[in-house]
Amino acid sequence: MKIKVNTSEFLKAIHAVEGVISAREIRSVLSNLKLEAETSSVSISATDLEISIKTSLNAQVDKSGDISLPAKQLSSIFKTIHFEEALLSTEDNDADSSITYITDATKKNDYKNKLNGMDAEEIKTIPKVDASNISDFPTAMFAEMIRKTSYAIAHEDQRYIFNGLFMVPKGDKLVFAVTDGRRLCKIERPLSTTLKFKDSVIIPSKAIREISKMIATAETGKIGIIDNQIYVNANQIELLCKLIEGNFPNYEQVIPKSSKFSAVIPKEGFQIYLRQALIAAEEPTRQIRLTFTKNNINFYAQTQGVNEVSINMPIEYSGDEVTVAFKGEYLSDVFKSIDDNEFRIEFSDSSSPVVFKDPSDPDFISVIMPMKI
Repeated sequence: MKIKVNTSEFLKAIHAVEGVISAREIRSVLSNLKLEAETSSVSISATDLEISIKTSLNAQVDKSGDISLPAKQLSSIFKTIHFEEALLSTEDNDADSSITYITDATKKNDYKNKLNGMDAEEIKTIPKVDASNISDFPTAMFAEMIRKTSYAIAHEDQRYIFNGLFMVPKGDKLVFAVTDGRRLCKIERPLSTTLKFKDSVIIPSKAIREISKMIATAETGKIGIIDNQIYVNANQIELLCKLIEGNFPNYEQVIPKSSKFSAVIPKEGFQIYLRQALIAAEEPTRQIRLTFTKNNINFYAQTQGVNEVSINMPIEYSGDEVTVAFKGEYLSDVFKSIDDNEFRIEFSDSSSPVVFKDPSDPDFISVIMPMKI
């Protein structure tokens, strides 16, 4: 393989795929990137066996071929290169390895970097996808739906179905639901065109993170289910990931059908008082107690023998006195979903699920289970 690439564009392509490589992988094929050069482009791929990601960029290909190179070293090299175009030339070392030389393509700089590679066949890349299996999807809408729900995905929970985002196609509508067993987020949006797949799927959190990066600046994208894997294509990046198998809990049953009390609260003021109270909240739960009394919320937190705080916030409230305790992180996170200047909170007592709503988004809901007081 012998190719000439723009160094900054090549580095962008590396950044687009290296996120799937685990920091725990050292000197194995899973810590490598696969480069494939043909005609006038080079593709770069990475995989952790569960998720694969691939992108491509224009290149001057003097000799086609492929090679597997260590991702960390390749990324570090291109971060420090100060010349505009780089030449990558591969020579076979022995049956199991090859050497890639990286030099200044213009020969203005006397620079030479030698990088040992591996057989590229050991990295399985994303195959050519049948266009009949994929659909166009609105990237901006998907990005918003992910932003409003993904923070509640569980991480490495033994209940593996909680480690992903539940996507539910409903004809001309799409639902995202997420729960970690203590809180739940659900959002629904209309679709201008229906998706090719009809079944609900659970997408792993790692794939959700990569999809978020892919679609952040994309105007359009394509999505599909291929051999029980989620496929997404956006911004000249392709992703293919195994789905989480299992039955997602009935999220509708978790959402209270009615509540005894409610209040509409200014978001900014609430967040200010919450941050002040969190300073005194004891690790690891950082519990915050909210006590609702007539036209007032009291924020209370303490670290036994160290710090204690009590703050009152005037609000419009005329219900019974109720104290509800929350994990502090959960209260902070819910505001990642609420774009309005106010939010609505609905509750019945100190132990029942508490509902948070965005008055400007009736198709979003967040539910948090209180802590024991």
